[in-house]
Amino acid sequence: MFWGKVAGNAGFFVAVLMLARGLGPSGRGTIAFITVTALVVARVAGLGVAEATTVYAARRSELRDVLLSNLVFFMFASSLIAAGLACVALQLLGDERPAGLGQSELAILIAGTLASALVEAGAAFLLGCGRLRRLALTTATASWVYPVLLAVVWLSAGLTVTRAALAWVAAETLRAFLLLLQSSHGLALVRPRLGLLADSIRFGIKVWVGSFARFLNFRIDQILMGLLASEAALGIYAVAVNASEVLLYLPAATATALLPVAARAEPGQQGQHTLRAFRSAALVTTGAVVVAASLGPLLLPVVFGTAFRPSVEPFLWLLPGALGFAATAVFSNALVASTSPGLSSLGPLVSLVVGIALDFVLIPRFGATGAAAAASTAFLAGGSVAVSAYARRSPFAWSALLLPRRGDLEVLRALARPLRAGP
Repeated sequence: MFWGKVAGNAGFFVAVLMLARGLGPSGRGTIAFITVTALVVARVAGLGVAEATTVYAARRSELRDVLLSNLVFFMFASSLIAAGLACVALQLLGDERPAGLGQSELAILIAGTLASALVEAGAAFLLGCGRLRRLALTTATASWVYPVLLAVVWLSAGLTVTRAALAWVAAETLRAFLLLLQSSHGLALVRPRLGLLADSIRFGIKVWVGSFARFLNFRIDQILMGLLASEAALGIYAVAVNASEVLLYLPAATATALLPVAARAEPGQQGQHTLRAFRSAALVTTGAVVVAASLGPLLLPVVFGTAFRPSVEPFLWLLPGALGFAATAVFSNALVASTSPGLSSLGPLVSLVVGIALDFVLIPRFGATGAAAAASTAFLAGGSVAVSAYARRSPFAWSALLLPRRGDLEVLRALARPLRAGP
């Protein structure tokens, strides 16, 4: 999962680099608004059904064919409705909506929302079935379609905001197709079962509150930047976010892999899996933060160009939040796996509330740096609450959380294993 995420995000990073070089801060800001809004709307429309399907598919393998049909049907219908409502809302804003967001871009937004929802559906189902290799392989390869399409467009017709957005939608559509193709392997095509779908929605809504809040913590600041600041400021901040997200790959992969493992584990073993996962993720993330703080200020202007030199300061402010993200991701997923969806939402909700409040205070005055400081503070606050919520559900000694154990560094050998294995 980690190396799949690294390879996939490397492709996305190349795409971001091309967008920054080809469109400049303002164009990069418009693309960020379109893609982020599509991702947020798709997550809103999901109502946690994808997360519920992950848990149900891990525990009730005999129902996987029905679960997949329910998931695809619901995600397609709900995302189409939500995308239409979002575009109507943006239309009503009139001149208040971000510049460069015309009729063509709104149509692209609808298509991107549908594709994003189906990507989420396929990934959630593969995760619940424990098909992590297939998920990792698709993640590693499909993400490179986007920069390839951008390169073709740039060299042939020239890069514009509309063409770049279309390339993103095409790449996401292909990713969704591949994920759903892998998900359907070995399963029969069956009709959706509304009773089971209702059960998934009831369970999913409890999880959705937290998972959506955690997802929104990554996106809401960019949407608010687009509304409260200029497109150029959003472009500066988007580059800082893209660079700092490298630190989140391991915690995200750890939390993702933990969910089906903990869901199938005996209650006495769930706590051991969770604490070890967090210690391992925290050790590697701390080392990565130190390296990023040393090299980031030197590399960002070189890689993205001097126009993005102002991205350095918000990048540095974003780094401490990586540890808070690790705590939130690991312990919230552990609570979902232990069938405590309500508690799993506390950490992400705290992050969201703190982040939005600080965004409104800091963005108008400090721009991208204010958004970065708000994001880090929010992640650290949410991580602390997530740890406390898990301790309430499954009490543990604080030394088990903070003191490294000998087996924690096994994660480094595990990470190196795919590299030694070769093709």
